[in-house]
Amino acid sequence: MITVELMKQVRRPRAWVVFGVLAVVAAVVTLIIGLTSAGTPERIGNWGSVVPNSSGFTMGLIGLNALLLFLIPLAVAIFAGESVAGEAGWGSLRYLLARPVSRERVLTSKVAVAALFSLLAVAVVVAAGVLSGLAAFGWHPLSVLDLQHSTPFSSGLSTMTPLAALGRLGVAVLVVSGTMLSTFAFAFFCSTLTDRAFSAVAGGVLFGLVSRSLDNIPGLHALTPWLPLTDKGTDVWNGLFFSPTDWSGLPHLLVVQGVYAVVLLSAAVMVFHRRDVLS
Repeated sequence: MITVELMKQVRRPRAWVVFGVLAVVAAVVTLIIGLTSAGTPERIGNWGSVVPNSSGFTMGLIGLNALLLFLIPLAVAIFAGESVAGEAGWGSLRYLLARPVSRERVLTSKVAVAALFSLLAVAVVVAAGVLSGLAAFGWHPLSVLDLQHSTPFSSGLSTMTPLAALGRLGVAVLVVSGTMLSTFAFAFFCSTLTDRAFSAVAGGVLFGLVSRSLDNIPGLHALTPWLPLTDKGTDVWNGLFFSPTDWSGLPHLLVVQGVYAVVLLSAAVMVFHRRDVLS
């Protein structure tokens, strides 16, 4: 079932349009920075800073940081939100469920393929940023300044070889994808509630926006550790590029995202199993 679902999604232009837009935007960011402020330090999250023209790898970080605010969550919501609702809207879901295959297997295949495409969306952003950055600024060691721990006696500067930078960027793709788990799960849950893909995608995007809004209300800071998407949570990946590597926020992030994912995906299974999604 997973192979069938994968082949079906690969043949649809939607995925390639999303990947193309992400890649183009990441490359355009490089072009704009290269033409206007290549030597000016750029902030990465709350505490990171890089000089764009010091290495081509800086653009992988800058692109990820820029697109994580909206375009990456949107891409994740598209892949998750259209997985069930899109087929229900097109009328092809009734033929899929007519096969002698359990609804659980159908849903599992859709979750797996949508999750793979969501992971690839994050990877495309990093790859496009790195490739365009290498073309503009060259294959040089990556240096990242930790502003939080910079003192008159310690620069807080972390420098890694190009291969080490590639490895860290690969881990960053996984961490950022983990940050998007709750958005993915909510969009997928919405996808089982409606036959309008746009509504499911909008629900996934709105889920993240509401969470970030609550995170920025001073009187609600007690809720911050348990909100699905927060400014601090989306910055956890920055610590991968500091020296020493800062893993402190990662365990809590994965627990919170995992809880939201399990609850929401379990709810999606219940809805898909019991509700007439073809009506």
